[in-house]
Amino acid sequence: MSDHVIVCAHCHSINRVEQNELINHPTCVDCAELLLSKSPIEADEALFNRFIINSTLPVIVNFWGAWSGKSLEMAEIFTSLADTFKQDAVFLRVNSQQEQVLANSYKLIDFPTFILFQSGAEYRRLQGAVSERDFHLWLERYLRVKRKKLIPHPSSV
Repeated sequence: MSDHVIVCAHCHSINRVEQNELINHPTCVDCAELLLSKSPIEADEALFNRFIINSTLPVIVNFWGAWSGKSLEMAEIFTSLADTFKQDAVFLRVNSQQEQVLANSYKLIDFPTFILFQSGAEYRRLQGAVSERDFHLWLERYLRVKRKKLIPHPSSV
């Protein structure tokens, strides 16, 4: 089995995990927290670079803007998909207003912009608001996996 290098979502240390262990909820060797985050990780430029450079799992980055209604609409969908695909990719959120240099380096023309990175390089890009179904299919296509949409448990009233 091949190993994956995973950056801890909590303490940002580097961990090696065998592929077949990803389904067993691996924990960080330094802080003992779960390595695979069920929700997107808020990232500044330094943390973005740490994940992009070190992670062997694909990294999907949501470049968003607080002024963009479409960014706010897509936030819940991105969070839902981060949980669905947590064994297949790392999900980061970058506030493009706070991280203007980083955002400008990717020549973003619409918000939100979702960029899929593999092996440290941009692989695919999705711009603007899309349906959850279309985004799910896009992820399945480019991550080369099939995942059922997670259905949240109904809340008790």
